[in-house]
Amino acid sequence: MKRFAVLAAMVMMALAAPILAQEGVAATGAVERLDITSYQYGTHAVTDEASGAFYVLNSDVVDLDAYTGQRVTVYGTLVPGYEYGQVEGGPPLVDVTWVEPAPL
Repeated sequence: MKRFAVLAAMVMMALAAPILAQEGVAATGAVERLDITSYQYGTHAVTDEASGAFYVLNSDVVDLDAYTGQRVTVYGTLVPGYEYGQVEGGPPLVDVTWVEPAPL
């Protein structure tokens, strides 16, 4: 019985690892539409006002064009393989899942 419990715990940890590896991002700033870039990924970008971090954004669930030029807070997760500018030396890519008006 003890072996089964250990095995079950190991399986649960292995299944949870990809979820835990995804780092959540919240960034507040004005959303801008990207044109042609050297890193060629993402459709929009935001510079977080608090940290100065620049993020490239992409989303399958949020119409980012609707927020272009607006000061908002975007929420999402870093896309694996794009967390630290590994691709073409570009900025981190965030898969945006939610956008809300920024607090004043």
